[in-house]
Amino acid sequence: MSEQTAGTESAMMTRILVPLDGSEEAKAALPYAMALATPGTEILLLTVVPGDDGADAARAALEQAAQPMRAAGHTVQTEVGVGDPAGRILESAANTGVDTIVMASRGRGAVGRLIHGSVADRVAHEARVPVMVIRAAAEAPGPAAITRLVVPLDGSPLAEESLPVATAIARRLEIPIFLVRAINPVELMPPAIGFGEALPPAIYEETEQQMEQDARDYLDRVEKALREQGLPVTTQVLSGAASTAIVDATQPGDVVVLCSHERTGVMRWLLGSVAEHLTREDQSPVILVPASESAQAAESMA
Repeated sequence: MSEQTAGTESAMMTRILVPLDGSEEAKAALPYAMALATPGTEILLLTVVPGDDGADAARAALEQAAQPMRAAGHTVQTEVGVGDPAGRILESAANTGVDTIVMASRGRGAVGRLIHGSVADRVAHEARVPVMVIRAAAEAPGPAAITRLVVPLDGSPLAEESLPVATAIARRLEIPIFLVRAINPVELMPPAIGFGEALPPAIYEETEQQMEQDARDYLDRVEKALREQGLPVTTQVLSGAASTAIVDATQPGDVVVLCSHERTGVMRWLLGSVAEHLTREDQSPVILVPASESAQAAESMA
């Protein structure tokens, strides 16, 4: 477990950015932004339009979305940007000092812009703050309850970079953390064995048992460190492909917290398999945490 993971979590979340495009699908992000917000948190609603002629209508739509949030006691500001959606989202996040971006993965609004695949992918790749991606809903969303954080780990310091964000959220919302590690002996086998030759059962069983024991020992160490910080933590070793195993382990009220990294296969694993699978097949939102430069450098040399 890295020193950063064992250290003090970040300060209280003070500003959450929610990109909207005028669609009901994009509004799926709003209940989760409110669920993450604690007293003192400001929620910034942003719509990006292609030209100035659409700004007034976008501003009116944002105010309409903000009214019930303010009535519920939240501090809400609105902003209308012009230009490329992903670029303006990233620019606003940097210029306004937001701590987290909360956005739906799909949605087409009257302003003719998408909060969907390419926009969400670029924001998740380039943002220097955590990005929560929510499965877009076809209907207006109701209140969201975040009751548990699921944190997949693989034993690397890079994956552990999600832990400070998870622990900070767990403290603020007073919810437990569920640490998981997926093992799959088949992934360690040469392609010839995987596709054409049967692996002797004794070797497969021995490999699986060793992987499971290593995973349990690792999760026990991380759990102990987090419990020493006063956090409620449970663990589980999962079997099978990571994306499917994590989906099967989640339940209503869960939010999955993952570290992202674009220079190695880790980002492809997160966005191309686990996060995509979750947003398509499961109700659990995914928080993608950007890796620090030191962790990226260490991973590239590994």
